[in-house]
Amino acid sequence: MFKYALDLITRRKLRTILTSLGITIAVMLMTFILFGMTDLQRAIVKQFSSVFKPTDLYVSSQDMMGFSSMMSAPTKDTEKKEPVIINEDVKEKITKIDGVNDVYPMFMLTGFEVYLEGDDTAYPTQFVQAIDLPGDHSMYGSFIGDNPILKDDGIFISNYVSSYYEISDSDIIGKKIYLRSAPNTSFLSVTNRNMIDREYVFTVQGIVDTSNDAFWIKATKGLDILVETGGFNSSKEYLDLVGYSQLLVSTEEEKTLEIEEYITKELDLSVISTKTIVDFISTLTSGLTIALVVFGSISALVASIGIINTMIMSIYEQTREIGIIKAIGASNTQVLVIFLIQSGLIGLIGGVLGLGITFLIMQVSDPFLVDILKEQGFTAIDKFFHFQPLNAFYITLGSILVGILAGIYPAMKAARLDPVKALRYE
Repeated sequence: MFKYALDLITRRKLRTILTSLGITIAVMLMTFILFGMTDLQRAIVKQFSSVFKPTDLYVSSQDMMGFSSMMSAPTKDTEKKEPVIINEDVKEKITKIDGVNDVYPMFMLTGFEVYLEGDDTAYPTQFVQAIDLPGDHSMYGSFIGDNPILKDDGIFISNYVSSYYEISDSDIIGKKIYLRSAPNTSFLSVTNRNMIDREYVFTVQGIVDTSNDAFWIKATKGLDILVETGGFNSSKEYLDLVGYSQLLVSTEEEKTLEIEEYITKELDLSVISTKTIVDFISTLTSGLTIALVVFGSISALVASIGIINTMIMSIYEQTREIGIIKAIGASNTQVLVIFLIQSGLIGLIGGVLGLGITFLIMQVSDPFLVDILKEQGFTAIDKFFHFQPLNAFYITLGSILVGILAGIYPAMKAARLDPVKALRYE
């Protein structure tokens, strides 16, 4: 039965190839979707993991990524939640948790225009971060400079900043950075008297690689600026009323999840960790993959129609042969299986051809795609496309299944032929 089905396919080679092209296109589309989305997720997770250690937790009084607001719309019945102020008491509680190695307070300074000495162009980013992290800390990725410990008037900048001003990393070290109060850019902005005509001068002390726009100053200096521009009487008053923007909590690997759960449930604070981001990325890419696969299934449906048409034509051409093999003893089931094998082989040819073409395209385009992604900040990526044997196996099975399902109606039509009438068919 298999040899006869193979013979039917090879008789009309051109028609078989043209029919299998529908499956080929569908397989190429599905392969790019499944391989591409998996590789995209891998690239994002790899890039994120290269910047943020799995043992680091970012603690805030608010949901920094808006996960909770994305889940449901607000209602009047929603219970109002009082934000927790991250003051010294909260910091001490976290510091004393078993498994916590270090706690670094962090401040966010907004509403400033950033200028480089000798250049009148303001940098696009209007915020500065303040934290007492040494330049060789893993969060920075890499450090260029003589002193990795921030001074009161020192500032770390990312390599994005030196690239923006078209100055080499070595030449920009030692230059001045000016933080100047930014004018209100929106009619909704509220004018703050303490922010008028403010200017703070820092010296570039080092270049860090954070894969984004970044300016870093010492935490105590950032706190002084916030107290001064906010009109507070002292640092203590600011911390009691406003608190730290965030805390970077460094933990022991085996206790990271336990500490994250404690901070979330017992202290009622928001925590972002590598696991949180990875889970979110996985959920997002899985949803997009399912949606794209549904749309891609339309091409498989079109391909199945082409197989049905080819199989029906084949049955008309082989009507006398069907009559002969039934006359010499072939059962209806055997005839049915012969034509299902034929349609399944067409699906297999299309699947293998589609995978082969897709693999070649991926190999050729991968270096160019990697260069584009590196320009967009994916510095940790060296290869985007990865061949996935399991997905390739599933795609091949799927193409065979599409061929068999498309061939059911023509095969049943062939199996029900009356051998006497078939032998008289011209």
